[in-house]
Amino acid sequence: MDKLNIELCPETGICSIIKKDGTKVDLMPDEVQTLRKASSNPDAARQVLAEADPDFAKSLEPDEIKQLATHLK
Repeated sequence: MDKLNIELCPETGICSIIKKDGTKVDLMPDEVQTLRKASSNPDAARQVLAEADPDFAKSLEPDEIKQLATHLK
């Protein structure tokens, strides 16, 4: 079962990533593109997320980063 709710707006390109506990981060389209490029490397993906929200990035578990990478490909 997915741990994250990942919402990608097809019109604006903005991506919202929401954890089950309600914490969330919003990524701008350029951040989404950077995250897509980094998705094969969990540390790089976490770093991209840390630029938007360091606490959110730290809170992600490895399987959540994998889910995010799979969803954004």
